Amino acid sequence: MKTSDPGATRSGFRYPAAGAILLLLAAVILYLTFGRSPARPNVILISIDSLRPDHLGCYGYGRDTSPVLDKLAREGVLFETAVSTSSWTLPAHAALFTSLPDRVHGCFDDHRWLSDRSRFTVAEAFKKAGYETAGFFSGPYLHSGFGFGQGFDMYRDCTSFSEKTMNMLRGGGDSFNWNALSHKDITNPIVLEEVTAWIEKNRDGPFFAFIHLWDVHYDYIPPPPYDKMFDGDYTGPVNGRKIHAVHKKPEDWTPRDVEHLEALYDGEIRWTDHTLGKILQALECRGYMKDTIIAVTADHGEAFYEHGHHGHRHTLYEEEIRIPLVIHHPRSIPAGLRIQHPVQITDIAPTLLHLAGVSPMPSALGRSLVPLVRDPTIPWPATEAVCELIHTASGVEFFAMRRPDWKLIINFPTGLIAVFDLDEDPGEKAPLSEEDYPMSAEAFKNLYGKTARHLQQVLDSLPTIGERDTPAFSKMTKAQLRSLGYLK
Repeated sequence: MKTSDPGATRSGFRYPAAGAILLLLAAVILYLTFGRSPARPNVILISIDSLRPDHLGCYGYGRDTSPVLDKLAREGVLFETAVSTSSWTLPAHAALFTSLPDRVHGCFDDHRWLSDRSRFTVAEAFKKAGYETAGFFSGPYLHSGFGFGQGFDMYRDCTSFSEKTMNMLRGGGDSFNWNALSHKDITNPIVLEEVTAWIEKNRDGPFFAFIHLWDVHYDYIPPPPYDKMFDGDYTGPVNGRKIHAVHKKPEDWTPRDVEHLEALYDGEIRWTDHTLGKILQALECRGYMKDTIIAVTADHGEAFYEHGHHGHRHTLYEEEIRIPLVIHHPRSIPAGLRIQHPVQITDIAPTLLHLAGVSPMPSALGRSLVPLVRDPTIPWPATEAVCELIHTASGVEFFAMRRPDWKLIINFPTGLIAVFDLDEDPGEKAPLSEEDYPMSAEAFKNLYGKTARHLQQVLDSLPTIGERDTPAFSKMTKAQLRSLGYLK
């Protein structure tokens, strides 16, 4: 019997594309087993608010505040000297997301948000490369109204008052003190629940996640047993609450009271480290740990009256701008590596993109640290870290330039210039006299002028990138926030 099928035989039908079908089946099996692109790692960026590195075991601290982070550091790379662009949350996270200094990204004061010229973020870079993107934030200055939600498929508010916030931003008329609520908020359990639920979802491709852990930020109210873990015998008046009201040390406080304040801060660190461990455990249960790049850092540090203030957003001294930086990825980073070269918060996004094999951000001014990780002995030119602190309502405007061996701080309202020898005076207690400057006072002024002009030129050269994914705060909303005490 004849057939019109040219591939038929007397023993039945043969399939001329059998080899191709077998290859297709193999490809499907690989897809189901490994996902879209097994070569591309997942990436998780974790920012622990207000975390100063010298209160961590991996940075030499005496108290056992950070066993989980210490283990990550032993298994990955730790950068011994990392600095932020500022000493408070909003501009520092803008720098982290955009790899741009504060006067370029434009998000340097309460009423500012990421400008249209600087709004390309690390999340957008990963999303453009085909990554699933998710963000989880737990402090009000990370709200999408400041521009941080762009590039995320999901950007989750993990504050306990998120519904009130959204109602207010929509003009619903809720009246509450955003400032006070954020300081006394307890968010680690909310973040943990949201992040673990997201991790447990099935996905067929790589992901980028940003996780913001807020609870190290004051108020210092860790739950038991962390509240008494480092100072269980204290019976004085300090309880860690309403700390924003004591940024200058009360006259009746003793050194013992300050010690207890630090102990409560350390308790918050240990509790947040425990939360970090639970997140890593969830990743391990899903089999993600082996091929997930994990970076843990902070936005700024925290002062404990080293220069007369507690907290942050007061100065640009080391205790407020130094941050930790640990990166973990067993497949690309050798264990136990410690890098001495100073690095900056603006270097983090380029480094993560480089490690993941994703195209760099076109406007980034930070540099990838991958060459340094691969060979710590290579020549690594020192660059000036630029730090700024601007608070228009209170007339604050500080500028700092930091090199490995010296630091310049300019107080513009007073005109004072201070230069510190960081080798001889790491605590910045004794400004150098002008005759001991590493360069002349005029040279320092010229260096500042050159730097300021360069940053302005960079800003002017950035293209405007269309309309926002998320609208900025309206004038009415800003007026509401000011009336509620959060914006100044």
